[in-house]
Amino acid sequence: MNAADLPHLVIGACMNVHRALGAGLTRDAYEECLAIELRELEFDFKRQVALEFEYHGRRVTTATRLDFVIGESVLLLVRAQEEITRLEQQELEAKVRLGRFETGLMVNFNVTTLRKGIHQVMVKRKGEGGERGR
Repeated sequence: MNAADLPHLVIGACMNVHRALGAGLTRDAYEECLAIELRELEFDFKRQVALEFEYHGRRVTTATRLDFVIGESVLLLVRAQEEITRLEQQELEAKVRLGRFETGLMVNFNVTTLRKGIHQVMVKRKGEGGERGR
């Protein structure tokens, strides 16, 4: 599997879960079903990983938990709420940057059409042209 394809494949897994469950459940229900979906697709992932980063040359481990880290390059945060706020989008951007992930996805399952609930951030490291989000 090409690393560039990984975010698209993760979104596909999220769509499978949403297609089966629809909107209206709790976040933990979507998270559990998504873990099953990712296992069935044989993705390499970890759940509830502590956010760690470097600060002034020292390793910092926070109490903040990351819902899914997939293939060491994709951060996936699961939500089931009315809408994603700008503050939550900034939170995603910060976690992607600090955790040194290539892509961050925040997926809100509490929508009728999942495409409207997907927020993606892609980071290009120094020498690659800066950072961009969409």
